[in-house]
Parts: sequence; structure tokens; C-alpha cells
Amino acid sequence: MAHQGAFAVRLALFISVLCLLALVGYSQDRPYYFTHYQVENGLSNNAVLCSAQDGMGFIWFGTKDGLNRFDGYSFKAFHSDPDNSNGLGSNFIRALFVDQTDRIWVGTDQGIYIFNPKSETFSLFHLSITNEILHIQGDRAGNVWFIDNRTLYRYAAKADQLTPITDVQSQASSFGIAASGDLWIGTVNGELIQYHPTQGTKGRYALFDHSPRVVSQRIENVYCSDRGILLVGTTKQGVKAFDTGTGTYRDLLTHDEYGTDIFVRDIIENKKDEYWFATESGIFIYHYGTGQCTNLRKQRGNPWALSDNAVYTFCKDKEHGIWAGTYFGGINHYALDNAFFEKFFPLGDDTNTISGNAVREICADERGDLWIGTEDAGLNKMDISTGRMTSYQPTSNAHGLAYSNIHGLLLTGDTLWVGTFQHGLDLLNVNTSKVMRHYDAEGKDGTLQNNFIFNIYRTSNGRILLATGRGLYEYVWATQRFRIVREFPAHIFYTTLFEDSNGTIWAGTWRDGLYYARPETGEKGSFSHHVHIANSLSSNRVNRIYEDSRGTIWVATEGGLCRLDAPGSFRRYGTRQGMPSNLILTILEDNDGRLWVTTSKGLVRFDTATGEINVFTQANGLLSDQFNYNSAYKSPDGTLYFGSVKGLVKFNPANYRESTFQPPVYITGLQVYNHELEISKKGSPLLQSITFTDHIELNHNQSSFSIDFAALSFVSPGMTEYAYKMEGLDKAWTHIRTNRKVYFTELPPGDYLFRVNVAGSHGGFIGKETQLRISILPPFWASQPAYVLYILLVSATAWYAIRSYHRRVREKNKRKLELIRHRKEEELYRAKIDFFTNVTHEIRTPLTLIKAPLEKVMKKAEELPTVKRHLQTMERNTERLLELTNQLLDFRKAEVTGYQLRFMPLDINRLLRESLLGFKLLTAPKNIRLRYTLPDTPCIATVDKEAVTQIISNLLGNALKYAKRHIEVALLVCASDDRVCTISVKNDGYLIPADMREKIFETFVRLKATETQQGVGLGLALARSLAQLHKGNLQLAIPENGMNVFILTLPLEQQFQQPCYGAGITKD
Repeated sequence: MAHQGAFAVRLALFISVLCLLALVGYSQDRPYYFTHYQVENGLSNNAVLCSAQDGMGFIWFGTKDGLNRFDGYSFKAFHSDPDNSNGLGSNFIRALFVDQTDRIWVGTDQGIYIFNPKSETFSLFHLSITNEILHIQGDRAGNVWFIDNRTLYRYAAKADQLTPITDVQSQASSFGIAASGDLWIGTVNGELIQYHPTQGTKGRYALFDHSPRVVSQRIENVYCSDRGILLVGTTKQGVKAFDTGTGTYRDLLTHDEYGTDIFVRDIIENKKDEYWFATESGIFIYHYGTGQCTNLRKQRGNPWALSDNAVYTFCKDKEHGIWAGTYFGGINHYALDNAFFEKFFPLGDDTNTISGNAVREICADERGDLWIGTEDAGLNKMDISTGRMTSYQPTSNAHGLAYSNIHGLLLTGDTLWVGTFQHGLDLLNVNTSKVMRHYDAEGKDGTLQNNFIFNIYRTSNGRILLATGRGLYEYVWATQRFRIVREFPAHIFYTTLFEDSNGTIWAGTWRDGLYYARPETGEKGSFSHHVHIANSLSSNRVNRIYEDSRGTIWVATEGGLCRLDAPGSFRRYGTRQGMPSNLILTILEDNDGRLWVTTSKGLVRFDTATGEINVFTQANGLLSDQFNYNSAYKSPDGTLYFGSVKGLVKFNPANYRESTFQPPVYITGLQVYNHELEISKKGSPLLQSITFTDHIELNHNQSSFSIDFAALSFVSPGMTEYAYKMEGLDKAWTHIRTNRKVYFTELPPGDYLFRVNVAGSHGGFIGKETQLRISILPPFWASQPAYVLYILLVSATAWYAIRSYHRRVREKNKRKLELIRHRKEEELYRAKIDFFTNVTHEIRTPLTLIKAPLEKVMKKAEELPTVKRHLQTMERNTERLLELTNQLLDFRKAEVTGYQLRFMPLDINRLLRESLLGFKLLTAPKNIRLRYTLPDTPCIATVDKEAVTQIISNLLGNALKYAKRHIEVALLVCASDDRVCTISVKNDGYLIPADMREKIFETFVRLKATETQQGVGLGLALARSLAQLHKGNLQLAIPENGMNVFILTLPLEQQFQQPCYGAGITKD
């Protein structure tokens, strides 16, 4: 009985699944193409668990290994770092939410962290929140709600208050916030709770009461739609639709087309009534009104299919693109614009796909089905109504294709003409799919001369023409044979054929240019490329000839697109005019009169009226940028088909819509010498995120840097064209597309303004530009303070130079005045000397004449005491006058003609002693005490005896003349080691002032205090001169004990003799 009960349950479940599958129709009415971003593209981990877009436009992804910010080009990852107090606490990111201040709430398995985008730092939200965060969402009042360990919390940001919601009783697993402000909380036991922030719980509803029993009733996601319907995702029963008005639910989508239950993780509304469900079975796209459902799954070998079936999260961006995060396959981005091009390409073992990559020829039969010839995998037939593909490959059967490399296709009734590469021509019956006839080159009349059938064309009058590698041939219907077309040169490699509206047949060649012929008139001619003729054909390699609706002939060459303006005159369109390549392959015109041109580097939409060129590449959803020769077809409804080297693309130009989205542009990186600047790091000028920085200062050694920027448009970001300008350096805007990094090297110090914006396809700019002011500081030696210092130094130098100049002028003038004064003094001195000398000469003779008689008279007056005393007085004065006259004559002689010294060794001690004995007799009458100190040993010096005697006599005479009570004489030093002898003479006369110590040795200088004493002021001057002639000196020392001190210094030897130590001299 138990087995029977279990069987009954399984049977009921099976019947219910069948009923649901009958209600839900699975289909794929249009293609869905995804762009993948994985770890190879910079994502930190392929397990993407949550996603969000911030207010600026960046997309954020939470993974099992860190947080990622995406700008459309590159990822910036943030990881947990135990050494960084401002970092994430965990790398396992479970939930993301962007609040009203654009802060990012990061829910991890260890609590919530709040990311500040300006400082790029994280802060722990609350110490009490430490468990896995399942969901975070905000309401219109600015409150943030989240689930931590099945407990629902509300955080009131304005009051900074965190409150647990106890009504849920630790059963919350998910929630959604309705437009009314009510929270609809899903629980782990399948209950849906209506909760109002101020009123509390308003209702509880069971979502599994009339559904088949399942192991888990956990609610994974609650999505609040605008129509008052809640879409509830579960772990085992897919999606349930709950009507908030009636409080009832119904099972919306419980099983996939294979009968497997659906685990729903996220729900998003793409457009009205179209909902996307993220499940463990891929993505389900559900149309609420019709019940139609499309299941998108991973498809082996399909690079545009979902990368993984385990889809965890959805994020809808501002451009209406959808980002799907998967567990193993990283990120899948769906952009509606990329679905514009429908793709047909080989897909592994799937026989319902095109067989080859290199699609060459496309034509349609009477039913509208397409016949597609490839160069690598034979022939294909596409059922235009079902999209089903049928492949035809070469076989050994006589009715099979001759070769898989197909170059020409033409349909005439039920016959398909198939031209091959080096394998001739096949005629295939499209009804029986059998080759009815085959033609090979036989090299004789009526047959082909070459097996390379490059193109097959039917003229308006039914002629079948074949372009081959060796001439142009016509099929003769009557004989079913071939003849050479005589209107065109033979043995030329022809590539393409075309008949215009005037009946002119055009033939393009591989290397010989363009030929034409008018069968009705017999006129024919050719056009070729000439290097020096600007309006000639751009290349002799012609790939396609086309006539537009205006009757204009266009020629696709390998040197560009050519428009025939007049016979032999072409206007060229190449890379200089905006084409991505000069290798033009084929041409079609859409229903709006614009040309669609395929090249080796993309598809071009060319508006011939305005000259506007728009380029589409793989970034826009193409299979390949390189298209194939002669591979184009336009259906009656205006749909265009183009073959490439990677398959076939299909689109209707009427469905193309220009994007009106104006993406913001942000600076996303700044590197100095290829090293990214980090915020607030030592030596880094960056104080906050470069994205929020409007001014930055760089040192002079940081003048080589690069700047990254990004326009946050995620639809074909590779086609976004930027324009930038560095004011202060650039005079014009620079346009770039392939690179978002610009480099600046060794910029001079100064202020710059970096400007960047998105360039519009019609010229001008899209949106608002971004600016960054950059100041490069000069080195200190070139800085403003340095210049101020330089100015001060220059000013000081100038001031000093001017001051020095004026001082030198003053000194010079002073020297001139002193020189004048000196000269006047010298003249006066000379006059005095001359006067005294003349007077002395006149006086000396009479004195000499007086002296001799006076001596005789004194001898006779011995007996007359009175007379003798008077005579002695006369004698003393005569001697004095004679001494003065001799002294003056000696001084004059020493000054004018040089005093001739006669050096000899003398005992200075003995000489001084003899002089003292003579003067000792003169001190008694004046009551002057003469005290002297002489050594006991001789002091031998080489001197002139008369000169030294005269010096000593002058010193003793001055002392005797000016002393009051005391005279002290000492021979201070007389040692062979010192090589000098020193004599000091002291007297207690009037102390000579310090400022007169040198002047008293000048001639005719006397102190005012001693002017009453006899003398003319020559004695000391003569004594110093004689001492200096001995290489000695005479000076007045500092007074000692109130006494003037004269010091005489004499060398013991002269320079012309060896040292002499006075041997043989005895003491007196």
C-alpha cells in the first residue's frame, strides 16, 4: 500500500507538470546574445553572487573572492586585508545595495561593510551584525532593510537607529518593498508576510498550501511588480504569482521543458510584462501576458550563449542592459542593441546550424528560402520560416556536389547553379537536392577553359554568364554548352559581373580593372587605376559592382569604394574619408537609400546624401570584422544578409535605433611613471579617489604620467570614440577609439587642464565633459619662493655692489686726499729737513770754529774758577749744538743716501754698560734714580757700533729728558736659541697715549705735554730707522707700573753671515 501511495504522488506530480507545460509555451522568437566577463578579463572570481549599479553608472559585482567595480573596460577589485583597518572584513560578498547617498552597502558572510567611493575605504556597519547577510534593500524614506541570520533589521539612517523586526521570528529568507511602502517578507517555511514599517504585520499568507509537496518551501526572492502582483521565487517550485489584492497565488513556472523543478534566485523586469528569472537551470524569460517562456542555457561551443546555467543575480543598468552573474561562468551582459545582428555560425555537432564559417554566396529561391555557399563546408539551405538549416556536402555519388569550396550561386527556376573552386560547375535541382549536371574544363570549343567559377550572373534577357579564372563564358541553352563572351577580353581572371538599368554589362577583374560592354550598340571599354590620376579607379582589383536606386554605379575595389560620376571619372571613398579599410568587399542598399558596405575591418553604413559613415564591428555584435567577397543578399522585406569569415549575419536596417544615451565620462586612473597613485599614501598627491578629484598637484619629479578614463556606456564600449585635450599643452582635440589611456611625458612645471569627452558620430560631443586641473610644481630652485629669494639676493647683491662702489669711491677719494695731505706733509717735511740741513751746515762750521778756541781758552782759565765755570757752560752747549747738528745730518744721510753700516761682532752687554756709565753722571744733578739689569755673560751680536751706540744714546737721552724720578734699563734676552737680543728702557715720565705710540716715531712729532723740553722730534725716528736697518725693531710697549717702556730688538746675526756666538769675548 505504501508503494501504491508513493506511486500515486509521483503520478499526480507528473500530470501537474504536463498541465503546466501545456500552459507555459517554451519558444525563442528572437536571439539573445551575451558578452562574457570572467577572471581572464580581470574579474576577481567567476562566482558572481550579487550586483548593483551606483549613481555614477559603475557596475558592482560581489563574488566569493572580493568586490569588483566595472567601468565597461576593466575591473577594479577590492579584497579583504587583515593589515588594512579600512578594508573589507571578508571576501565572500553575498548582497549589495546602493543607498541614497551613493554609498555601497556590502553584505558579506561576516556582516555589513559600507564603502565610501570618495575615499575608497570600508567601514564596519555595526558590531552586532556578524552573520551572513542574505539581502539588503532600501525604502523611499531612506531606511535600509536587511536580513542577518534569518532576522530582518531596519536601519533608520536619519536617527542612526538599528531595530530588529521581531514579527518574523527568525524565519526571514528574502523580502521585497512595494510601492505602497509595505514589505513582503518571504520565509524559510514558505510563508509570505505583509509588514508595514509603522503598523507592523498586516497579514500572513501560505504559498504552498495547494501546491505539490516539496522538500523545501524556502522563498528565495520576492519581486514587487507595478500591477500589484508579487513574483515569488522558490527553491523547488519555481515562480509563484501572488495577487496582493486577493491574497491568492498561482504557480506561474515550476518546471522547465524537461520536467525539472526550477530553483529561482533572482527576478527582474526587463520591460513591461517581460520578466527574467535567474535559476539553476539558466535564465527564463517569461511574458506575463501571453505565458510564453524562453529558456536560455549554456550551449557548448556557442560563445554568445549563457556561460553557466547557475544564475545567481541580475542587475539592470541605465541603458536597459541586463547583467547576469553566474556561479562558474562569471558575468553575462545582455545589451538589446547587440541583438540587432542575428548570427548564424557553425555550432559543434548541432546539425541545425550553418555548416561553414567562410560564407561566400547567398541567394533565395522562389519560396524565399536561402541557399548559402561556403568556402569551407559546402552548401546550406535555410528555411526562412523555421530557421532550420540543411547542409549539402560533396559525396562520391554522381548526384552529389563536386567540391565544398563554393564561389558562385545562381537560381533559375528549380535549378541552382553552383560554381566551385577548381572543380567546375554543378547544376543542382532544389526539389530533389540532386546534382543533375556537372561541367568541367575540357580545353576545347564549347567547354569551359577553367574550373575556377568565381561568379555566375543572369542578365535581364536571360543570358547566363560565368566569370572564371580564365575568361568570361556564356551558357548556351540550346546546346547546353559554353561559348566565350567576345565583348570582353579573353584569358582574364574575372571576379564579378553586373548589368545596370541601361543594359550595360560590367565585369570586374582580379588585376586588370573594370570592363563594360553594351550589347545593343556594341560599345565597350575599360577603366583602370592610374597612380597620377586622382579620379581614376582606386585599384585594378574589383570585387563588386552595384547600382543604387538613383542609378549611380558603385565599384568595390581593394583600394577603396568608387562612385562613377562620369565616364572614366570616379570619386573615391577610403580610410581618409572614414572607411575602416580600403579593402571593400560588397555593397547593398537599404530601403532608406543608404549603402551598407562590407570591408576587411567592419561593416559600414554609408549615407550617400550626407557623406556620413558609421562603422560596425564585433563590438557591435558582428561575428567578425572581416567579411567575405561577393557575399550579400537583400530580401524583399529589406532584411540584409552578409557573409563573413566566421559565419552569416542578418539584420533589418529599419530596426536600427541610434542610442540617445549620454554616458558620463570619468577619470578612472592616474599613474606616475606607470605606477598607480594610491590614496593618502606616503608620497602620493592623491587625497581621494581620482574619480572625485578635480585638482591635483604633482611634484617636478612626477611630470611623466598617464590618465585612464571611461565613458560608462556598456553597449559596444569598444566603439566609443573619445576626444581629449590638455590645455596648456595641446592646441586641438585628439580623437581616440582603441585606447583609453593617454600619456604625458616630462611636462614643464605649470598649470594644465585635462578635458575629456565622448565624441559624437555626427561631430561635436555627447554629454558633459570631465575636467582635471593638474599643477606641476617646479623644483625649489625654480619655485616662487626661490624667485623671491633670487630677487632678494640680486637686490642685496646690487645694494652691496652699489654700496661697495660708493665706499670704494669714498676710499679712493679719501686716499687721494690723504695722498695730497701726505704729499703736502712730505713737502713740508722736505722743506723742514732742507731748512734744518741748510741751517745745520751753516751752524756746524761756526760751532767747529768756536769749539777749538774754546778748548784753548779753558786750558788757560784753569786758575780762574768763575771764568772756567762759564766757559764749561759754553762748552756743554757747544757740544750739545754740535751733537744736534751731527744727529740731523746723520738722519738726513740715512734717509736720502742710505746709512752705510759697518757690521762687526760686538758685546751688546759691554756696549750698554759703557753707555750707562756715561749717563749715570747726568742723573745725579736731576735726582733721577738709574737702575739697570745686565747679564753676567756677554751678548755677542753683529751690529754697527756707531749706529747701536746712537740708538742707545737716543733712548737713554729721552729717558733722562722726560723721566721724573726713575729710569730702568734691562738687557732682557741674550740667548743663542732666540737669535735676538732685547733691550728695554723705562721711564716714569708723562705716559704716552695709546694713539701716539706709533706717531712718536715719526719725524717732528712731539707730545704737547713735552713741548717745553728741548728737541726737534728726530731722535726716535732716527733710532727706529737704524734699528730697522739692522733687521730689528724699536717700539713703545704697553706701560708697566706707570712707566713708558721702549723695547729695542736686534738680531744676533745678519743674513750675510753664519751664526756667531761671540767666542773670545770676555766680561769687563
